Amino acid sequence: MKNTLISWTTHTWNPTFGCSKVSEGCRNCYAETIALKYGHSAKPWTHPNAPENVRLKPHKLADPTKIAEPSRIFVNSMSDLFHELIPDDYIRKVFDVMNQCPQHVFQVLTKRPERAATWTYGWADHIWMGTSVEDARNAGRIDALRQCPAHTKFISAEPLIAPLGAVDLTGLDWVIVGGESGKDRRPMPHAWARQIRDLCLDADIAFFFKQSSAYRTELGTSLHHGNGTFWLWQQWPDEKNDPVAAAPHKYACEPVPAVA
Repeated sequence: MKNTLISWTTHTWNPTFGCSKVSEGCRNCYAETIALKYGHSAKPWTHPNAPENVRLKPHKLADPTKIAEPSRIFVNSMSDLFHELIPDDYIRKVFDVMNQCPQHVFQVLTKRPERAATWTYGWADHIWMGTSVEDARNAGRIDALRQCPAHTKFISAEPLIAPLGAVDLTGLDWVIVGGESGKDRRPMPHAWARQIRDLCLDADIAFFFKQSSAYRTELGTSLHHGNGTFWLWQQWPDEKNDPVAAAPHKYACEPVPAVA
């Protein structure tokens, strides 16, 4: 049973809450928007406001133990486990819970892979480690991720706001690509995503196309192949499904067949 709309996971788990922006990919942060809209944070997610916005949620620590069905669990959809204000001893508690639940896959995603690279405690094989890389300027995060002891490593190129270019994907197992959503979204031509897909195919790395740039999340979930056809790419490191043909849609940001 899913508790999230995020297509590459089944559950979200937030043992911490709040963050601070570190790069252009954070400009229209969906988590900040939600936090401010519903009063979970009183101030914008800037660095000066981080001591007030970043909070521990110890009452949430045991949540994964209550999920009976083996699941993919996205860790901290509303925060960053490796934020500088999260204490080491609390991160250890999060890892202890993950290690108590080997039936699940835990998908940890950070924009601070340098800290994750130095974290040596608790890396069981069912704990995946990823970093967000929204453009070529932040490709250095991939180098930091490679140093992490996690068995499975991935990048989330979401929101993809510029081409990544010929990045080195050596040592990675999975790449997720997605456009930005919301009223202030930036465009993502599907050609950018196809370039990443081709890198993944060449390196035999799982590729997941999550969404196009659109007014809300999970719209335009199939990739325009540039020849008038659209395909659903939903691969995981442990499950490389073949792409599936899909109907055209209007969110590819490049010439496509007319959509009724």
